[in-house]
Amino acid sequence: MEFVVLKIIKKDFFCPVCSHTIENFIPLPEFYAENTKKYGYIYFGRGEMTAVETYTCPDCGSSDRERLYALWLRKKIVHKKLKMLHIAPEPSLSKFIKTLKLLKYKTADLMMNHVDYKIDMMNMPFKDNSYDCFICSHVLEHVESDDKAISELYRILKPKGWGILMVPICTEISQTLEDPSHISEEDRWRYYGQNDHVRLYSHDDYVKKITQHKFKISELDINYFGKDIFIQLGLKESSILYIVEKS
Repeated sequence: MEFVVLKIIKKDFFCPVCSHTIENFIPLPEFYAENTKKYGYIYFGRGEMTAVETYTCPDCGSSDRERLYALWLRKKIVHKKLKMLHIAPEPSLSKFIKTLKLLKYKTADLMMNHVDYKIDMMNMPFKDNSYDCFICSHVLEHVESDDKAISELYRILKPKGWGILMVPICTEISQTLEDPSHISEEDRWRYYGQNDHVRLYSHDDYVKKITQHKFKISELDINYFGKDIFIQLGLKESSILYIVEKS
């Protein structure tokens, strides 16, 4: 799969979600830095992917990770009509995906309005082998049992089906941080970097957990996409796109 960048004019960036050339992306809202400082979270800015200074597209509001998903999907969705489930759909990315004509696209979430299915992803009301592909981005860190959620994703995916399965990963921890006693807003900010997170993943533990649930996992990094792509999309050099496949 080959990715082609536009010719970068001066220092312009590009957003593949809205297909606009961007002079500058917008930094992560100050709210996050302020709260991590307030509550003593020590890993702010140490995420594998979150590009603090070039986080948001000013035109469509997409995050850095959404831009990478959109770029990959533009190359991936080119053949037969696929049935896709998008869990906790990001508005800008969802709007982009709807322009891909080779998809039967459905959205799902427990808390969001205006989705096709209001569901708990730890117990989804779909038959086995229902979907060709899925997107589940930055959801597993919110659910009580990520093991149940991953098992459900595997169950509803067709054999040879694939998914974009992403979580916030901290590059400075060797083991995933998770403690059921951390239920207060203060504790969750302090240990996980956000008040609605219940764990903070390490890279190796995350990959191990995914493979324990029978998924094959591919880690697509800067060597796969190329440095020019990462610069143009405003990505951190450490960013990795995790693609899972059901054997």
